[in-house]
Amino acid sequence: MTSVKISFINQKTVRFILVGAIGAIVELVLFSGFVRVGLGILYSNFIAFHCAFALCFFLHYHYTYQRPYEGTRRIFGGFVQYAALMYVQLIIGSILLWFLIEKFYWIAEIAKIVQIGIVTPLSYIIQKLVIFRLRNES
Repeated sequence: MTSVKISFINQKTVRFILVGAIGAIVELVLFSGFVRVGLGILYSNFIAFHCAFALCFFLHYHYTYQRPYEGTRRIFGGFVQYAALMYVQLIIGSILLWFLIEKFYWIAEIAKIVQIGIVTPLSYIIQKLVIFRLRNES
């Protein structure tokens, strides 16, 4: 029975990584494109983040955590929790991007990759333990 649980955890982790990679690629491509056309680092990050944010919530809800449809209120509540986490991530990530690019003169795309790599592990833990946790129905 333990092997089934371990397999389930590993499968969910792989799904999280896959969705995260898709979101990161979308965010990185959009960020890079916006920066290259002169939109500015913070605006580019803000817009790219929101596109990836919407895509990742949908994919995490239906693919990673395979949540059954539980009614509009429960989905909306999960979305609000996810949005709160993602906005904290956006603020921290934006500060980190600004610092790496403006103070250390990193290439924007490299800074974005590092920024995603720093904020993603914490995001995974919070999503798993708080937002998409399975509730025991007693």
